[in-house]
Amino acid sequence: MGSTRTQATPGRQPNTPRKPKKWLYPAAIEREYVRFVQAYASRVTDAVERFVVPALQLVRGDDLAQPPEGDRWYTALELAFKEALEAAVVSPESLRTVIALFGARVDVFNARQFHELLRAAYGVDVFRLEPMLGQMMRVWEAENLRLITSIPPQYLETLRGRVVAAVQRGETLKSLTAEVRSTYDLPKNRAELIARDQIGKLNGQLTGYRQRNVGVAEYKWRGVLDERERDEHVEREGETFKWNEPPPDGHPGHPIRCRCWAEPILPALDDLDGLIVH
Repeated sequence: MGSTRTQATPGRQPNTPRKPKKWLYPAAIEREYVRFVQAYASRVTDAVERFVVPALQLVRGDDLAQPPEGDRWYTALELAFKEALEAAVVSPESLRTVIALFGARVDVFNARQFHELLRAAYGVDVFRLEPMLGQMMRVWEAENLRLITSIPPQYLETLRGRVVAAVQRGETLKSLTAEVRSTYDLPKNRAELIARDQIGKLNGQLTGYRQRNVGVAEYKWRGVLDERERDEHVEREGETFKWNEPPPDGHPGHPIRCRCWAEPILPALDDLDGLIVH
């Protein structure tokens, strides 16, 4: 859809945009998503406590001189880890439904930021069809499902290796149990990393798509500028980038746990590609 000319707002040149307002980050949605993914991750540690920890008592009752594959303790551990994995997983369909709800919330939040920014800059509303949005959301949902469902098997495989090595060292039941429980933060921490990273990536992808979709070709890199920000991102503050020429590690929001945002370099109103509503 093409743009239409509008009346100039008093005090500025016709069609000249004001400086864009800050594009806010969906921090509240991110916090809720972290809690959701961590709750899923806690299922695997609960299952370990239920199945693996009791199996450790069998481990200490066997002859450790035999190779693990031929020992009863090894078979008992394998069964315990299998039961733990079965108890930890949930239906992919139900998990994807919740993931999609979070994605939809980020989309609504991002769209609101986008339209408020354009309204503040031009004094009018700008709308345009978004034909690629559905495909983008489906890819994000599938990737999140893959990452989240990988938490239990990856953690259990790592834990199994550590337990077998500890048994072969001759660790006591007490030390074996402590070894297992000392790992309970691993799936929780990975869940937090996945959740924060994926919300940031989706928000950044939506921002880039919506800006390019109305004809914005360039942006200025903007960051939070706190102690958590990467040095290379601090150095980019205020630097101009083209949407079709990303930095080495990607546009804002694309690097892992990046909270930066793209401040659009807005063209004249008549150069926007969209339906303008007064």
